[in-house]
Amino acid sequence: MSKKLKKKKINDSFKVLIILLTTTLLASFFYIYKMSDRSKKVIISLRQEKMELVNEKQAILANLEKSKIYLEQALSNKSALTDQLNKEKEKVNQLIAQLKNLKNTEIDNIQIEQFKQNAENSDTKITMLIKELNSYKRKVDSTNVVLRKERKANDTLTKSNKKLYNKINEASKLYFYDLKIDPLKVKSSGSQVKTEKASRVNVIKVSFMIAENDLVKATTKEFYIQIIDHKNNVIGSKKVENFGNDILTYSAASKVKYDSKTIKVEQEIPVTELEKGSFFINIFDKSKLILNTTLNLD
Repeated sequence: MSKKLKKKKINDSFKVLIILLTTTLLASFFYIYKMSDRSKKVIISLRQEKMELVNEKQAILANLEKSKIYLEQALSNKSALTDQLNKEKEKVNQLIAQLKNLKNTEIDNIQIEQFKQNAENSDTKITMLIKELNSYKRKVDSTNVVLRKERKANDTLTKSNKKLYNKINEASKLYFYDLKIDPLKVKSSGSQVKTEKASRVNVIKVSFMIAENDLVKATTKEFYIQIIDHKNNVIGSKKVENFGNDILTYSAASKVKYDSKTIKVEQEIPVTELEKGSFFINIFDKSKLILNTTLNLD
């Protein structure tokens, strides 16, 4: 083989080798580019997935905070469900604390799913309790409406009964009228002469009427007659009667039996040495003044 041919052969081998090396290098560059592009896509995908997990965490936190508010509102109304509501509030607080302590870099799908499931379970329980509480409140409100209606009806009935009682009580009171005062001179023979001379009067006759009233039961009544002269002295027997804190000084007392029919009450009161002037006559039923009038003597 000649030197020229040998040299040509060597050159051709170098060319082939260079082509092979170039092709291999280009293929390597292409492979590296593809792998780098794929790595970038994987990194972007992982970042997106991590961001989604972080957003999911924030969404769960927001829902738990809402649940906490609902629980606090429900707990403001004391009820038989208070203990159960408090237990759910503790669970919600624990979940919130755990989520806040969980670093974003440590989040994974399994953890988020567990928190999500726990939050949903708690939310379901809270919804059920609040529905039960609202149902209880509606029953209470309904009962209160009925009670208010009954109370209103009872108040109306009480007022009606009170009015009726007052009418009956008013109607069952005794009515006194026709008070008359007769100054008399009683002679030794027993005959009586009416006189207006103070020096001659030795008996003052008092009379009044009690009206008929079927609503008043038959009873024995005692009336106190008080005669006061112009010097504010009680004349007559001057006896004293106590009625609790009231003290009554009277001239005479008259006891009668009342049987619901009209009756006349009469009482003669002996007097001596009367001076001319005005005399005030008061009739008392116990300590209550029922009639009064004035007598003038010369």
